[in-house]
Amino acid sequence: MENAAIKKAIRIEPEDNVAVVVQDTAAGETLHCAELRIDAKTAVPLGHKVAITSITRGRPVVKYAVTIGLASCDIAEGEHVHSHNVEDITNRLCNEYERAFRAEKG
Repeated sequence: MENAAIKKAIRIEPEDNVAVVVQDTAAGETLHCAELRIDAKTAVPLGHKVAITSITRGRPVVKYAVTIGLASCDIAEGEHVHSHNVEDITNRLCNEYERAFRAEKG
């Protein structure tokens, strides 16, 4: 089946496993992301993240080469990545950063 439209997504850093879509994207449409072509498995709204590779439950979701959360379930390539499938770990990350900062200060 040929895709109805080709849309664009931007991966910020090479380490990222998500990209940001630059147009509303319907399930079945193809996203161009640098050298990648990703078929959207679900609708992804403008400015939201799409998985550019499969992300197993419990693994980091990476944007800007930084972990922004953990997959709360298996996320397939081409799926919308948002609060419904990402565990917020902001408090844990803040605590880790604080410990590292204090250790550096001695």
